[in-house]
Amino acid sequence: MPVQRIAVTAGEPAGIGPDLIIELAQRRQNCEMIVVGDTELLAGRARQLGRPLHIVAYQPEQPASPAPAGTIKAAHIPLVEKAVAGQLNPANASYVLATLEYAGKGCLSGEFAAVVTAPVQKSVICESGTAFSGHTEYFAELCGAELPVMLLCADRLRVALL
Repeated sequence: MPVQRIAVTAGEPAGIGPDLIIELAQRRQNCEMIVVGDTELLAGRARQLGRPLHIVAYQPEQPASPAPAGTIKAAHIPLVEKAVAGQLNPANASYVLATLEYAGKGCLSGEFAAVVTAPVQKSVICESGTAFSGHTEYFAELCGAELPVMLLCADRLRVALL
């Protein structure tokens, strides 16, 4: 079975998303995880956390292969303004949406087998002047789906939210 390429969005830059990605990168994955986000943000947060992190530029033309532990492959999407952990900034709402769009379009084109999203702060996106009710509705609109459903999975358990 070929290695699957999965996009992982970095989430709210002032939130826990970058931290979660850095922790996830400490373990070797059995897929190719492509982090969609600002590489300087990720490198800086890794330094703050005292965690080793080697960042390699994502090369979509290369065959998918897992990165070694401590390494991430990243599709760089630049922040609008420098992010500070714990300090929300509506100026970076367009950055958050750009990461979702990149990952979503990559799934639609077949570049990615799936997308995993780190948490976002809906209120900050709305504060920026963009109507945003969540990932599910955002991806539904991107896909042209009329009735989006969020499905949570754990082992054999599947739960759809209504």
